[in-house]
Amino acid sequence: MSIRFSRRQCLVSTSLLAIAASSPRSPAEEVAGEKIASRPVIGKPVTCRTIPLGQAGIRRVVTAIAADPRGEYLAAAGDDCKIRILRTRDLKVVRTLVEHDDIVRTLDFDPTGKKLVSAGNDGRLILWNRDESFRFIREVAGSPALSEVTFAPDGSGLAAVGFESEVFLLGNGDSQRVSLKCACQDLRAVRYRDDAAVLAVAGRCGTLHLFDSATKECEEHRLHTARIRDIVFLPSGNVAICVAEDGFVSVFDTSGVQPPRRFRAITGKLFAVTILDSELVAVAGSDNVIRVIDWEKGQIVRRLEGHTGSVTALDAQRGLLFSGSYDATLRRWSIADIVAGRQRIAGAAAAGTGPRVD
Repeated sequence: MSIRFSRRQCLVSTSLLAIAASSPRSPAEEVAGEKIASRPVIGKPVTCRTIPLGQAGIRRVVTAIAADPRGEYLAAAGDDCKIRILRTRDLKVVRTLVEHDDIVRTLDFDPTGKKLVSAGNDGRLILWNRDESFRFIREVAGSPALSEVTFAPDGSGLAAVGFESEVFLLGNGDSQRVSLKCACQDLRAVRYRDDAAVLAVAGRCGTLHLFDSATKECEEHRLHTARIRDIVFLPSGNVAICVAEDGFVSVFDTSGVQPPRRFRAITGKLFAVTILDSELVAVAGSDNVIRVIDWEKGQIVRRLEGHTGSVTALDAQRGLLFSGSYDATLRRWSIADIVAGRQRIAGAAAAGTGPRVD
């Protein structure tokens, strides 16, 4: 089902979503049921392997990661302007890509895993060929500093945003370039819906902007009171999930069938979200903890601890969740173990030994 657009471009939704509970609460109680649901699983990470990014003891902040759809590689960028290609099975670095001149802020594999795109503060949008040991393919010239770039679902083009109001649509050649204007003056996130009919962008103003890919008309929906940092769409669906610096997660049905919802995940800032399965997403931010959330219930069901700095990037592929942090490490988690841990909690609760999650 496709999204309905008005004839007037950028129709603005009139009201901000209400916070789930109006009665005064302590910060711990306000966090999506975390005080109840996730207390039994605070502590030891499920499965992880940590590696430093840097040389001679220099710790490099992780700024972006992207997991290969084939499940073989993880691309990770740091504040040293380099991109490291790691094997997912052991997180060993097998290639280091060095074309960028400034911080790399965004990475994405195309749907086939054959191409990797990178961009960042230097305004260079670079394509890499995975099948030729990540050889440099070409650079798209004339871009400003970019905060995020993403492939179209069929791999035919790219969409990019970066700290301004423009949305860049790039085809297979440099000449195939379209610029869309958005009301937000500081865009940070961009994502296609799986059918490519809708392109979602967001940033400082806390508004989700939904562009119709055919008409380029836009709807605006105010979801947050602070900068939106990341957007994902559920696979083969209409639901977009956003995280923002106000600590809230919002769930928005672009078909208009379900009303929008939001709930607080942390009292700090959220920076990243990724899909784990049909029911669960992982979110993370400034308090160093990854939270696994049942997005339909708006409830935290698992906490993954171990990072000692803000978690800036998340991605998941083929049963593995990857995280990158300001603590200069990458971590790898088993999604099967995460889900199994959630089920164990529910079973124990049913036996009267703890709070029920499911």
